[in-house]
Amino acid sequence: MTDEDEPVQDCTLDEPVDIPAALEAAAVEYLDVDDQRTIVIYQHAILMVIASTGRVTETREFTVELWEEPPDGLPRDPNDLVTAFLDELLATTDAVRTEP
Repeated sequence: MTDEDEPVQDCTLDEPVDIPAALEAAAVEYLDVDDQRTIVIYQHAILMVIASTGRVTETREFTVELWEEPPDGLPRDPNDLVTAFLDELLATTDAVRTEP
């Protein structure tokens, strides 16, 4: 997969969320990089969550990038993987995804 092919999804919410708290509630492993970025291990894939505004601890807008697909070799649609991650993440919050 080349950089141009990597799935990226932007997410805008109706209220700010604490992404690390939502990840903990969803039992998803993560590593804080800095105030705006968090590396996530989801279904053995590596994702980067980047706050577009504010910090990852209180943001309404963020981007999820697939950095590395799961090493299991099973055929999966990378966009579906990112969508499933967002669905699982947001299920732990009261925030609602809005259209840009």
